[in-house]
Amino acid sequence: MTSHIQITFPDLKSHLSQGQGQGHTQDNVDVSKGLQLVDIRRQTAPTSLVPLILAGLRSKERELPGLLLWNDRGLSLFDAVLESPDYYLTRREWSLLCAAVHEIVSTIQSGDRLIELGAGNMKKTALILRALQSQRKSITYIACDVDCVALRRGIRYLQSLFPPTSSGGIRIQGLVATYEDCASWLQHSPSPNGNGSRTTLMWLGNSMANYTTSDAASYIRAFLSTGASLIVAVDGSKDKSEIARAYEGPANQKFVMNGLAHANELLGAQVFDARDWGFRGSWNQNTWMHESFYVAERDLVVTVRGEIFEFRKGDRVRSIRSGKWPRSKMVSVCEEAGGVVVDCWVDENESYGFYVIEERLRRCL
Repeated sequence: MTSHIQITFPDLKSHLSQGQGQGHTQDNVDVSKGLQLVDIRRQTAPTSLVPLILAGLRSKERELPGLLLWNDRGLSLFDAVLESPDYYLTRREWSLLCAAVHEIVSTIQSGDRLIELGAGNMKKTALILRALQSQRKSITYIACDVDCVALRRGIRYLQSLFPPTSSGGIRIQGLVATYEDCASWLQHSPSPNGNGSRTTLMWLGNSMANYTTSDAASYIRAFLSTGASLIVAVDGSKDKSEIARAYEGPANQKFVMNGLAHANELLGAQVFDARDWGFRGSWNQNTWMHESFYVAERDLVVTVRGEIFEFRKGDRVRSIRSGKWPRSKMVSVCEEAGGVVVDCWVDENESYGFYVIEERLRRCL
């Protein structure tokens, strides 16, 4: 079923504000002051990104890992992106979510487990949990993100809105993990409330379309193979001018350029001098993705762990990309993954959509 939603654009800040709070980590479990946070990363050392940096610089189409963007400073910079006037995705997703949230969460049953991938600042999460609460559903919500500082802050914020009760309600936990870590963990993690309870993965903010369609299909396949279903939000804009404004403005440039500073921190040296690199965005018609690049401002020689890389002025190193998937593309990616779209809500122009995905084989049983 497809629902077309006519929407207005309420002010995001007038509904929700970000909370504060810090926790204390001991080993890989944080249980301070009611906080339940577990670090399930298989590679926890900051330097675990170094091999990916080297592999990206060696590749034919040079790139740096997108994970460089998502340290604590990067998350703060991305919050500024979300609030920038030209970043239409925030308004479009928020408005559609406000219009359809009660229908969307009706796909989640009481007793289920809801895991949010790349939870971020959890402003949208609060709206979703409020809708579940209004439907008198008891669920376990698990926020999954790679930055434990931001994760603790977000969980504290949600706990201030949904304090734990002895009668059930909304139970809030956190996982410090990459997407791969989460998929592996789910393979061995039993349902939270025994037989009959399910797991739903929530992947919002067009994050899935940051990957190529084949990589996104691999992620969907991995998650569906755990028995979970997915709720994803994807941008389907076809307006190249609004896409360029959204991804090439000052806030986005600061966000992307922070990736070089983070790389320097991990490498323990000033390998990438910010004065030597600029920002450039471009539209890739073949992949239907916007791509952001670091661009060499002059001829450069960069040494990473003893390995030498040469750049000519104007050479590009890809940082991040963002796909624009209309409903037909979303259906195609799901089919490639062995999944099926069982429900969706799109705005009146079909420029943004929420999709519920289940494994095709399980759907046929």
